[in-house]
Amino acid sequence: MKKNKLKVLCFVVLLTGVFALQAQKQTVVTKIGRKNTAGIENYFNAALAPFYHGVASGDPLKDAVIIWTRVTTNQTDVNVTWKVATNTSMTNVVQQGMVGTDERKDYTVKVDVRSLQPNTTYYFQFEALGKKSEIGKTRTSPTGNVSNVRFGVVSCSNYQNGYFNAYEELADRTDIDAVIHLGDYIYEYETGGYGYSDEVGRRHLPNNEIVTLSDYRVRYSYYRLDPMLRKLHQQHPFILIWDDHEFSNDANKFGAENHDPSTEGSWEVRKNNAYKAYFEWMPVRANSIQEYRLYRDFSYGDLADLLMLDTRIEGRDETVSTSQKLTKNVKKDLQLKVKSLVESKSLQSIEDFEKVIEEIAPYFIQEGKLTGEELRYVIQKFAQVAYNYKNVGSRNLSSKIDQSKLKDLLVKATTVEKKLAGKVTYESILGQAQFNWLLSKLSTSSATWKIIGNQVMMMNYSGVPTSDAWDGYEEERERLYKHISNNNINNVVVLTGDIHSTFAGDLKYGRECIGSEFVVPSVTSQNLDAFGVIATGLAEFYTKLLNRHMKEVDLDAHGYFVLDVKEERVQADWFYIRDVKVPNSGEFYHKGYYVNKNGCGIRATNTPANATSRYGEQAETINNSKDLIDERVIIMGVYPNPMQTSGNVHYLLQNPTELSIVIFNSNGKKVKDVLINKKQDTGIYNVNFDVESLAAGNYFLKVKSGNKTITKQFIVK
Repeated sequence: MKKNKLKVLCFVVLLTGVFALQAQKQTVVTKIGRKNTAGIENYFNAALAPFYHGVASGDPLKDAVIIWTRVTTNQTDVNVTWKVATNTSMTNVVQQGMVGTDERKDYTVKVDVRSLQPNTTYYFQFEALGKKSEIGKTRTSPTGNVSNVRFGVVSCSNYQNGYFNAYEELADRTDIDAVIHLGDYIYEYETGGYGYSDEVGRRHLPNNEIVTLSDYRVRYSYYRLDPMLRKLHQQHPFILIWDDHEFSNDANKFGAENHDPSTEGSWEVRKNNAYKAYFEWMPVRANSIQEYRLYRDFSYGDLADLLMLDTRIEGRDETVSTSQKLTKNVKKDLQLKVKSLVESKSLQSIEDFEKVIEEIAPYFIQEGKLTGEELRYVIQKFAQVAYNYKNVGSRNLSSKIDQSKLKDLLVKATTVEKKLAGKVTYESILGQAQFNWLLSKLSTSSATWKIIGNQVMMMNYSGVPTSDAWDGYEEERERLYKHISNNNINNVVVLTGDIHSTFAGDLKYGRECIGSEFVVPSVTSQNLDAFGVIATGLAEFYTKLLNRHMKEVDLDAHGYFVLDVKEERVQADWFYIRDVKVPNSGEFYHKGYYVNKNGCGIRATNTPANATSRYGEQAETINNSKDLIDERVIIMGVYPNPMQTSGNVHYLLQNPTELSIVIFNSNGKKVKDVLINKKQDTGIYNVNFDVESLAAGNYFLKVKSGNKTITKQFIVK
């Protein structure tokens, strides 16, 4: 879920913002002192050289898996050897080889290792420049009669919003076959932008919003240096899809909400930059049909087929009409009104709550939709809910309220006109080719369970304008549901990310249940946790009231779920992180939901499903070698390229050194001193410099330490 969608939820859930701010005023916040003034030097581990980004694996098949690493070096090109073994000491080698990499691939290495055995744990390692990487652990998929398969499911990891504790917890598990990442692996926003807080102090690199290829590459590099994410990639294979933030907020084939062609250039160019960086940095298999096609399927024997969809870029059509600016202005007015009301009022009695709701009501209730008496009833009942919640603190807010009457009035009151909601009409969310592929895969699957991994919520979400999800593509969703119903396709389970919160419910085709949907909360990206417990409780009450097919709604938690697939049932178990603002804060078990074979309709449980087996020893978490490679300074990126007003050089120092950075024009004349003999300690740094005084053209950036000089070329527009 993106920042505008979060605002929409707060807008529709009437007084959410009011009570959130009221609660915040009573909260004491302690800063943890994490100001990244010199980059992420505390994440720097010289023992990993030159494989600072660790190792990764992904796209497991019965006889193959992708293994990945990145070599950080100043050399023009480098040869990398690799090997795969069945033991952690890497002595029982089953496959090995050599591959080259260079700047054209951003020094990433990706090998599609073949001729492996099914349902087997393997270990892998790389070597380059006389150094060995960490050992990674991976696993092939099973074939034939399969009794159990388990996935860790995650999405939405905004670096600026908190620590990747969910990744750390998943990395330590030995009971999952793979990690399914449902997108928003990175975020495109600038330092200090969406999700940033001084309380956490985790800033983005590059500092700017990412647009160019070098921007996207550096952002992936920055995320992959995070030790928690690096550890998860080391211990488990990934099955990934992108969402919008790997490109830009609310992206589609033709553009994005967070892309301005007048200042950021062609969307097609930016989209291709994002494509290329993604396929360089992610352990995903290259597609032989279409270079950047990501939708694909994975077989887990007769137990499950996993269908990974691209509901974001592949086929999502451009909007036909929108009133986005109007909607943003309305939400801005509402936020100002809420702030003013909270600062001027003390919310103590039911009457106090009624007065606040009455002033906000015109923002969410359509004029003329309710009679005066009906409007008064809605205001009184929500005031009662809010008052009870504030004083009792329980999420069971429904006592002594006629939910049926309140629901009917809310449905009547919140029937939002397209113009006000920014509601848009789309032709397709998948595109015809992908839609046909999905129908074919569902029809021909002989596996017991058909599991669909997708980005955005498929369930209907009444009461909240969610045109960015399947609600904005009702005709295509109807066609999909009809196909499932008419062809008697049973045991369909949908996995979803994007919206940053926990949902669990049934997919309804009219009155018929045709599938189940489990929605994973974010790893870190903000939800209603920023708005306080009263607001969250009201939002959850409102959502459940209007969406009876949703059995679980939790709008302020972060974490992951483990999907346990057995012949007789599929169960999702949610594990929540105690605090994303504090590293290694721990986790706790929240709840599980399951669906029985041929018995559509999910049920709750407080007992997590048990794995039938464990999957081998964990790989070693560090490389024991302490010898540095013979490169004192290593350039990790020069960006953006081309530059307009400013540029950056992102570099790594293996030892304390004196550093000079100088810019020359194409004639060899020095035109700018960026740094002169600057003393710096071991670590990773980013230097931002001004280029407004430079004429358009080609330039050379020279980084000098001792008798070593590294030269990188860039363009000023």
